[in-house]
Amino acid sequence: MPHNRRVLWAALFITAISFLIYWDVLWPADPSLRYPWSYDSWGHLIKAEYLQEQIATGTWYPDIFPQWYNGQQMLRYYAPLPYYALVGLLPAAGDVFVAANWFLFIAALFGGLSMLLYARRYGPTFAMFGGVLLVLMPDNIRVAFAEGNLPRVFAAALLPAAFFCLLNVLTADRRRGYWFAGLAGMTALVVLSHAMMGAIFAACFSLFVVVYWLTGKANSRYVLQGLLGIFTGVLLSSWWLLPSLTGGITELNVEAATEALAKFPWNVAFNPSVRQYDKEALYVGLTFLLTLSLGWVYWKHLDGVMRAMLIVGVVTLTISSTLVSGLYSALPLSHLFWPLRFMTFSGFLLVLLTVALISTTWGLSGRGRRSFGRFAAVGIIALMLLDFWQSASLVVTAPAPEEITHVAELLEGSSGWRVATADLSLLGSSPSYLFSTATGREQVFGWAYQGAATAPLLASINQAIEKGFAAYALDRLDRLGSDDIVVLKTTSESRYHVSEEFREALPDAGYELTYRGRRLELYQRQGGPRAYRVDTRVFAVGNGAQNVSLVFPEILVGSDTALDSYSVEFLSQFDTLILAGFNWRSRGVAEDMVRQLAAGGQRIVIDLTGTPPDLLVRIPRFLDVYGERILLYDPPRLDSVY
Repeated sequence: MPHNRRVLWAALFITAISFLIYWDVLWPADPSLRYPWSYDSWGHLIKAEYLQEQIATGTWYPDIFPQWYNGQQMLRYYAPLPYYALVGLLPAAGDVFVAANWFLFIAALFGGLSMLLYARRYGPTFAMFGGVLLVLMPDNIRVAFAEGNLPRVFAAALLPAAFFCLLNVLTADRRRGYWFAGLAGMTALVVLSHAMMGAIFAACFSLFVVVYWLTGKANSRYVLQGLLGIFTGVLLSSWWLLPSLTGGITELNVEAATEALAKFPWNVAFNPSVRQYDKEALYVGLTFLLTLSLGWVYWKHLDGVMRAMLIVGVVTLTISSTLVSGLYSALPLSHLFWPLRFMTFSGFLLVLLTVALISTTWGLSGRGRRSFGRFAAVGIIALMLLDFWQSASLVVTAPAPEEITHVAELLEGSSGWRVATADLSLLGSSPSYLFSTATGREQVFGWAYQGAATAPLLASINQAIEKGFAAYALDRLDRLGSDDIVVLKTTSESRYHVSEEFREALPDAGYELTYRGRRLELYQRQGGPRAYRVDTRVFAVGNGAQNVSLVFPEILVGSDTALDSYSVEFLSQFDTLILAGFNWRSRGVAEDMVRQLAAGGQRIVIDLTGTPPDLLVRIPRFLDVYGERILLYDPPRLDSVY
């Protein structure tokens, strides 16, 4: 059969399998079951609806998204392409939830069909099985249906085509300019789909190029062209990427963000039975170990591309695990490259390596004793399909969350300005959609606050709600205009729980309990749009300033931890200056500022914990005072600074 016809039949087979897997999502038996059950999807869909509304008014690239977190630049932190794709599907779908289901199907199908680009290299039949495996890959399905990260799904769909362009830049002798442009263009599209995935893919592509070069199989000029193509793609997207690198997640505490990064333990990630009791658990795929084993067995028969795939696949898989979490966390910018997300690349690369290996072993094997390779190839394909197919149980939709929908109806029938969802993000993103679309309320607190310009403030409110600093939480929520507070009922035994101190303080702050359900409580007060002028007499600088303000909410915390980044004129307007975990650009300038402020009658409290150490004695020093460690065996008694 001619090659093109075989590719066509392979495409039809991948399409048929994809329809089989996604049938209930595309055509649910009951329209009321068309909603996502995932954690993130609702939050992405409200942004798609807002973008559609803005386009209808002639604004194709809106700046401020007012309903979310006191207004934020939606398309600055969140890459634009997935939302425009969703908007493009909306007219035909007629409903944003149907459009989202189509979006997931099209992304999975596009990624699977893109594996047929490798048909000339590894054969249409093997590329076809690679496409089916990619559609079924457990991590891809988990991201789409358990996480609901639609931008990441979009980026993953582009990965096979982007890597194909990279391979051709490294190996093709003809049409090199065409493949270079393809690599740059696809890299730019990935970045404009999901900034972090774009950065991870660019890093993995670069690692692959270097490893391929080190195997001795690469033309040095081609290697440089490959790296240049990746860099060019990032440059093409820089009009959006550079502004997105300020604010949001980049301003959260690095140590806290690094500590919270998820990784997978090997005993869970390669345990097929884990999906029987936790369908949302991260399962990598036990059968990937067969691919790696076969790769090492046939190492001497592998070309440079396959050897690089094997090495880079192992490295990126290991990055995602707990094996090297300590080492990885010590790397610069590691909090911006979440290790678990390397699984998207390593999973794809191991699927492609599987295709390459079974193609190679099939060609090397024949009859008799040499038929082992063919048996191994067929066995690996069958086992991987069986292994991956179990994850298809996640490809389902669900009804809208009943109690959250009811609370949204209560909000719609009452007055109020802004709503805060005090759930420690445990409810996912459905409140973000329902509380705004159904009620017209603006939101100040809830799911995925890392995208907000006020992210550090929202993170501290989150901490205060959990740890029981009720005065701080209510003070900051009041400043943000919260007239409605939805509280998730939790217990102290829960891993994350809303403190009783916070709930008990709500009535004293003027909030009335208007609804108590199985999981949620709604506290409300009368209010409307208003402005605040915060008059504070205490200013704090440094990494430890936020902890002090949790105890004393009247403190205003500076956004810069360097003391000499502020002027003496600015600092002198406060009665008290607190320096806790602060630093400086110049010690001498900072010390002179403190002396000048103290001479003017200002009260200054200095905590040297976390300040830069003296280079000679290796302990903190400021104003010729050395910071010795103090051990407190009894808890201190806290009182007002006034």
